Amino acid sequence: MFDKSDDLEYPGKFLVSVLKEEGLTQKNLSERTGLSEKHISQIINGEVSLSVETALLLENVLPRTAYFWIDLEKRYQEEKARLNRCDLIKKETGLLSKFPYRDLARRGLVPNTNNNEEKVSNLWKFFGVSSLLLIKNMEAVVYRKKQGILGKEELISSWLRCGEITFKKEKLPEYSRSGLKGVLTDLKFLSRSKPKNFLVQVKKCLNQVGVAIVYVPHFAGTGVSGAMRWIDNHPAIQLSIYYRWADIFWFNLFHEIGHVLLHGKKEVFFEYENNDQIVSDSQEKEVDLFAANKLISKKEYAKLIKKQLNQKEIKKFAQNLGIHPGIVVGRLCHDKKIEWGDFSDLRVKIENKDLK
Repeated sequence: MFDKSDDLEYPGKFLVSVLKEEGLTQKNLSERTGLSEKHISQIINGEVSLSVETALLLENVLPRTAYFWIDLEKRYQEEKARLNRCDLIKKETGLLSKFPYRDLARRGLVPNTNNNEEKVSNLWKFFGVSSLLLIKNMEAVVYRKKQGILGKEELISSWLRCGEITFKKEKLPEYSRSGLKGVLTDLKFLSRSKPKNFLVQVKKCLNQVGVAIVYVPHFAGTGVSGAMRWIDNHPAIQLSIYYRWADIFWFNLFHEIGHVLLHGKKEVFFEYENNDQIVSDSQEKEVDLFAANKLISKKEYAKLIKKQLNQKEIKKFAQNLGIHPGIVVGRLCHDKKIEWGDFSDLRVKIENKDLK
């Protein structure tokens, strides 16, 4: 039942004033329209909506057109919905602390504001939802939960949405599986360039075969380093560059490409700072092996580790393979053939300015 203390001009309230002007009672209106007195009472009390059929009946009895009554009902319902929306916004301000609003504003993805209700409304638009509670139903987050990885869903969702917004803006040719396989060698050759150059060239190289890629810095507390999913029939690779070492970037890139080539379109894959929670996943092991062997073949690597490992040998080995020596150092460190501090001068870091 409508709260009469509300100032909204709902049809029933206006109907009372028109009846008074015409000197008619609810009983008179019932006799002239064929509507029951109960139904007229319900309209007047805001218990039922004023239908198109009722509007046409009122048009014959009262000095107002059917359009007038229909429009009045429409405007009332719209305004009532807006008030309900405001109530929901107020309720959801309590959820704001779970979202990285300040970081999103800093990235220009939502308006900068100190008003909590505006923040909720802006987040609705950012995610494309009508309630922050619905974010838990988004496909990627649901899949993540199915894998037993719980917590920080709001942060992960925010990070994924940043990438999705960018992906949606891109116009790519049809995805070509053979084309992607064909550019793998070209990709790893790009590792010899400076980060600010190879980040751009990697994107161009993948885009031309229908693969989307975007670099989205992670949000504090997530530890997410990468993700791969399919959006609009295109593989969409999202990297956070969580680790700034270029060799780790190259491994993560080929890791995600491995998911594209080896695994299904309906799956969503996440990589984290610490993958111990999913280390037993056979698919993750499969793409780790794919990435390692595509960057440095198993045969060539076996030859390398038999040699005396020094800077000169590593540089020569990398030059023969056409890759940056930092990739070789990173692989040797990961496999515990050398210490992480060894030959660190051969490893390159990706700076914040390189991502712009």
